[in-house]
Amino acid sequence: AADVSPMAKLSLMQNKDGQLALDIDPNAVCVVDNFLGKDLISAMRQEADSLLPTMVPSQSTRFDEETQTVVPYEKVGVLSTQIEGGATGYELSPRLVEYIVTLTSGLSQKLNQILPETHHLSGSEQTNKLAVCLGDGSMYDKHIDNLGGGERGAGDQRKLTALLYLQPPGSHDGQPEFPNESAEDDPRGGYFRAYDVPEVDQVTSIAPRGDRLIMFWSDSLVHDVSPSFCPAGDTDRRWALTVWFVVGEDGVIRSTDAEIEKKHFGTG
Repeated sequence: AADVSPMAKLSLMQNKDGQLALDIDPNAVCVVDNFLGKDLISAMRQEADSLLPTMVPSQSTRFDEETQTVVPYEKVGVLSTQIEGGATGYELSPRLVEYIVTLTSGLSQKLNQILPETHHLSGSEQTNKLAVCLGDGSMYDKHIDNLGGGERGAGDQRKLTALLYLQPPGSHDGQPEFPNESAEDDPRGGYFRAYDVPEVDQVTSIAPRGDRLIMFWSDSLVHDVSPSFCPAGDTDRRWALTVWFVVGEDGVIRSTDAEIEKKHFGTG
């Protein structure tokens, strides 16, 4: 069984006196290595590879400085698909489906024991995306998964992001360990970069190690993915399975702070 104790960091903040208190740190990042084990992560990667012919160019949004609006765009060199349940989806990728269902139920139950009610996560509803960076500098622009705002229970209700890397086990053996990882030290790139973590104006780089789970708040963490390359061919492709946990009608989605918008996106 995976050691998920680091997820408690998602609900701990350090007060001015240095003491830890139960609260929500908007920039908390939880990293869990060896989450599922070598056999299961290898089998899931095989299923992901089998879905590649059905995947399409990945769509996302970014802030356009010229129009001062959020606009859709197509990521270059990134393909994605949604893992569907039901008989057809299960036949195509049973382990991916089971992982999503089990994670949604199990992690929400654990986290809801320590989170305030406004942050309680659904144990049955989620949205997900399987994505692969094909190399040649494919990347993700700086963004927040859910820009937030709106009335309770309306609009985008994604609250927590859980990202699992499907690289082969041992994919980054010999590289510096978290939290001392750096994209500059790895010709493959594809590093998750969290801004203002662990302190304001700092950036934490996280390698896409196989069987690594990253969790963070969807409505607050500014992040991107550094350009990725495949010097050893297709085995270096960056695979990630993302599950977004959602809140219910009483849940709160943060509105993006104007200072954060100005600092990272030139707006606000």
